[in-house]
Amino acid sequence: MTNAGRRAPRRIAVVPAYNEEPTVVRVLATLYPLVDELVVVDDGSTDGTRGEVQRWLPGHPNCRLLWHDVNQGMSEAYYLALTDLRARLQAGELDADDLVFTVDADGQHDLEVLETLTRITIDEHLDAMLARRDLTGYPAFKRFGNWVMSSWATVWAGSPLHDVESGYRIFRLGALAHALDYYQGYKYSETVEVAVVLCRLGYRVRNDHLVRVPVFRSRTRMRDAVIDMAVVPVAAWRVWRRRSRFAAAAPIAAAGATVAGASAVLARRRSRSR
Repeated sequence: MTNAGRRAPRRIAVVPAYNEEPTVVRVLATLYPLVDELVVVDDGSTDGTRGEVQRWLPGHPNCRLLWHDVNQGMSEAYYLALTDLRARLQAGELDADDLVFTVDADGQHDLEVLETLTRITIDEHLDAMLARRDLTGYPAFKRFGNWVMSSWATVWAGSPLHDVESGYRIFRLGALAHALDYYQGYKYSETVEVAVVLCRLGYRVRNDHLVRVPVFRSRTRMRDAVIDMAVVPVAAWRVWRRRSRFAAAAPIAAAGATVAGASAVLARRRSRSR
């Protein structure tokens, strides 16, 4: 199909929410007209988050609510939504070039720049646009921790990552569905794992476009940082291991195909000589 005949990529936003009762509806209302579909995941909130979303849903037919009854962590919230999108891709309902946006429900992402990020993603044929947050208003310890984590992820990704913990992202669905085979995610580790996996798989990832942060919110603890540091090399190793297996299996499969082809040729020759 020519570019002229190809439909514009569908825009699907995924919003994980855990105890975001004061902000979730405002974020959804702002985001809804900017996308074709909105998927909200309530990750076992203990406040009124799910009730707020349920009251907002009528009149917004392109929004779906998924949930966990018990909090399982942001990574599991994303996994619930993303595996659903992958299943719809495999069923032919969605296209590999459709775009998946991830946006936090706490209002820390500047949605005014979403169109700019989308245009860059499409124009530069990116597989992932990971917005780089302007952290100048953050505490010094947070900025330092982000630098350490991003530097560590860069080593294992083999590509520069400036803000690997950013949850404000745009993915091409085909690349994201592929990455789901290589990461597992625990607590908050989904953001760093996906970035490293996509880079190791050779996808086009950009993480240098600076965006402002309207509000400062941070729930990660030292334990979460340690987990994220630990999963980075594991994610890179997982990609290397599986790709090595495929590379080792390829010559065997090729040899088998060659033998099968030769056998077929001999069989045809014998049939002609009879």
